[in-house]
Amino acid sequence: MSPALALARTGRAEWSRIWTVRSSWIFAVALAVVVVGFGAVIGHDAAGDPSGVTPGSTAWDGIRFTGMFALFGLVAMAAVVATADHATGGIVPTLQWTPRRGLLLTARTAVVAATTTLVGLLSMAAGAVVVWTFVPHLGLPPGDGLALAGEMGVVLLCGTLLGVGLGLASRSSAASLVLAIALLLVGPLLLTQLPYQWTLTTATHLPGSGALFLIFGEGPSDDMTTTSARVTMAAWALAALAAGGWRLLATDADR
Repeated sequence: MSPALALARTGRAEWSRIWTVRSSWIFAVALAVVVVGFGAVIGHDAAGDPSGVTPGSTAWDGIRFTGMFALFGLVAMAAVVATADHATGGIVPTLQWTPRRGLLLTARTAVVAATTTLVGLLSMAAGAVVVWTFVPHLGLPPGDGLALAGEMGVVLLCGTLLGVGLGLASRSSAASLVLAIALLLVGPLLLTQLPYQWTLTTATHLPGSGALFLIFGEGPSDDMTTTSARVTMAAWALAALAAGGWRLLATDADR
């Protein structure tokens, strides 16, 4: 069997595995409800107080503020999906069916990250439509929608890759979720409250600070830029994948 055909077959299996796990549906539905719900709140507030709407903004701008909620939900979903068969012992028959671990690593990473990122972008698009129904004069320009998808796509993709990497490295849903929350939320918030320059510098280089800057345009340091924030998120995602990939490739799968 050619490598391309084997990768396609493994990718299909990973896709099926995602949607046969109940937690995947729970995360996807919960994420959509939260994002769309916040879209309704944002739209209702904008309709009730038009003076609070920034001139020139669109419904896409309104839904941007749900980006952090989407990020947390997708990172959790990616981590849980990546560790699901380790928790159940299903990783053993998985590797018997796909003994080439590098192939499994590639397919699992690509399918989980792409699927969860798409779920996030579709949820945000639905939320933007809800905002628009409350304040139709803001409009839904396709160009702005594509721009938002490109910007948020980077954030969500890096976040989901981080979740997959943490899941593969820890092989524990609980441990990977704790690590993700520490890196994306607790770490940046805690370190920025301490009166030391090194803690502020450390906070700036955590993935949560990069996500915050890319979504809201501000972070713990005035020195942050769009490029530095993207590099920070990508570096953490790649480091997590390297750790997770090493453990999958080099250690016993059921330990």
